Amino acid sequence: MFEFDSLRSVLPESGQHKGTSPCKAKDCEKSTREGKPYCSAHIEQAPYVAKILAILVDRDEEERVLNLKKGRISADGFFYRETLLLLRSKDFTAKGLARRLDLSHHASERLIALMAKDRLVIREFTSRGDTTISGLGAHDLADVVD
Repeated sequence: MFEFDSLRSVLPESGQHKGTSPCKAKDCEKSTREGKPYCSAHIEQAPYVAKILAILVDRDEEERVLNLKKGRISADGFFYRETLLLLRSKDFTAKGLARRLDLSHHASERLIALMAKDRLVIREFTSRGDTTISGLGAHDLADVVD
């Protein structure tokens, strides 16, 4: 039989919640809940959020370069790292990699070509001419990904 007393162990005891506090943004008079440092209007000032936004800006720049027919992206950038992490679980076609990374097919082909040139992946072709990519092995990639 269900016991209502068991709910008390899940819900915070009175005095356990952190309540409200003022937003740390300059000249902001809004309050935050649960001890958060910034209100929703200034959340981008939180260090964690600022870091995520910077990663997304870098990702967008790498995607722009990959969609061009020239230029290189950093071997320690977003797409190299994400591709190497994905390859730990399975091999991909260029189209499959494009879907997983939310890239155009052209950008995926360029990424694979650049990574193969840097000898980080094995680039092969199917009998139908599709590009495939596979990893070198976990022991070879430990320094790159970790």
